[in-house]
Amino acid sequence: METLKGKVALVTGGNRGIGAAVALALAEAGADLAINFRARSEDAEKVCAEIRKLGRRVLAIQADVSQSDQVKKMVAQIEGELGAVSIVVNNAGMMRVRKPE
Repeated sequence: METLKGKVALVTGGNRGIGAAVALALAEAGADLAINFRARSEDAEKVCAEIRKLGRRVLAIQADVSQSDQVKKMVAQIEGELGAVSIVVNNAGMMRVRKPE
């Protein structure tokens, strides 16, 4: 069922883990995707390849979503290539590695 056909979704942190799973589910539901990543472009490209297999348009975009200028540039690129963003899944987060005590 393609209930999201014609929609464009942006998934921050969509290059792996929960973000990748959400992006694939949105694509399966019919949405075109923008996969945001800060690092690990190879992972983003793997997710994009899976989405393309579903016949969806997809764009991988590197941007640090904690930086407003990068977010503005990212959204402009998405709108230029895929159209207006209809859905945003904010999955990006910070991870702090603690040293064992």
